Amino acid sequence: MPTSAGSAAPPVLVAGGTGFVGGIIARSLVADGRTVIVPARSADRLSALLAACADFSGRLVPLEVSGSHPHFQAAERLAADGRRPGAVVAALGGWSKTGALIDLPGEQWERALRDHLTSHLEAMQAYVPLLGGSVDPTYITLNGAAASEAMAGSGAISVTGAAQHMLTSVMRAEAIGATVRFHELSLTAAVAGDDRNLDPTSQITPSQITLAIDRLIGNPLAEAFGALYAERR
Repeated sequence: MPTSAGSAAPPVLVAGGTGFVGGIIARSLVADGRTVIVPARSADRLSALLAACADFSGRLVPLEVSGSHPHFQAAERLAADGRRPGAVVAALGGWSKTGALIDLPGEQWERALRDHLTSHLEAMQAYVPLLGGSVDPTYITLNGAAASEAMAGSGAISVTGAAQHMLTSVMRAEAIGATVRFHELSLTAAVAGDDRNLDPTSQITPSQITLAIDRLIGNPLAEAFGALYAERR
């Protein structure tokens, strides 16, 4: 990423920053000189992220949370401490194959809704109020190809991804969309380095992701909905 942002830029909160894609984004922003806040329920994952960012002491702010509503807990603690991000990147959910949707057990469906849709709504409800007072408040969600393509065997991901896309669209249409920039970045292929990638000749590189995030955070005129496509090898 370019190094123009620097430490003077407002902090960026990366929800899901201990995950595979979220970790790529968090590490890159820290290396770029930004302060990055990462709430997470896993102390082990936070420790691993801190170790990966050891060369950039003090720029990564880990925030261990717990319970079934971690985003609200994180937001309350940040507000109490006076830590307010200028941008949020939500890299929540993930990819899974659960079989035919018609046969999906109810508890798996409920878990998919919680992990891939409700988590995004709660993150928005928790973190968007913290953006108040920022010069250019920005909220970016990451989505995937399943949001626009019906993927057999991963039906719950397709359904929740499509709903997540509409969630961002509604936020942009409602009153809050006049004061906060909501964006969606869709990753249309697997990311290089992810061992779940079934086609390593067609993948998105980490540098594609970090460059796209950097451009969205730094450009008030950026398009609302963008997509990254695989680089063929």
